[in-house]
Amino acid sequence: MSNELAEVQVLAAELGRAYRQTIDFYRTRMQMTPEAATAQASELYRDVLTDPSEQIYWMGLSRLAEHDPDAAYALWQRIKQDARAELDTGVRAASVMETGDARPWQRAQFLVILDSFIEEWHPSGGIERAMVDVLAQAHASYLHWMDVLTYRSEREAMREKKELQDAYTWNPPRVSDQVAIDNAAAMVDRFNRLFLRTLRQLRDLRRYAPAMVINNPSQVNIGSQQVIAQQSATNGNRRQPSGDVAEPYKDV
Repeated sequence: MSNELAEVQVLAAELGRAYRQTIDFYRTRMQMTPEAATAQASELYRDVLTDPSEQIYWMGLSRLAEHDPDAAYALWQRIKQDARAELDTGVRAASVMETGDARPWQRAQFLVILDSFIEEWHPSGGIERAMVDVLAQAHASYLHWMDVLTYRSEREAMREKKELQDAYTWNPPRVSDQVAIDNAAAMVDRFNRLFLRTLRQLRDLRRYAPAMVINNPSQVNIGSQQVIAQQSATNGNRRQPSGDVAEPYKDV
């Protein structure tokens, strides 16, 4: 069975499940008759072709498939393309870090971190890219909690300073304030350890990756380096460098 056929079968099963759940919802929760529930469900597909991908429900896709299967399959492909674009551009990794009142500045701050890590590591494949995303998320979270820790510590220091200036007395920090400071410090340490652990895993992934064998090469581009090789006249399997040759890639 081809991957495309298997995908269609899984998609059809998901659409059927969504249809049954919607009809059941209208009948049990909305107290509709079977005819009214079916008619109400039929209205869900009308705007599905123009809705943003993240706002499309399975039921809308199911009803579109009933009226135009080709359009429903094309829409499903569009949804996957949009999801891939969200992943490739870093928006997926950024969006899970944002709260409801996030502004473009917070998104840009994260994407700058992510872009700088990508430029340094040049991730190849989905696993390495996912690990670089985790690195960026860990570092962004570390910076956030370092900011929180600085604020809470400074606030406590200002309180102590004011007490000394006004009454020449000092009161120890309240338990709630000290717990808040300790909690922020723990979060800083947690995300710092997550960053370092992911960095080691990414390094080990490259270190223990299987060796690549190239038969009869003439010119090989490895990262930003170019290696030009020639076959020896006495040994066809030995490759002798010629010209200005960069050192082969070695993990450090």
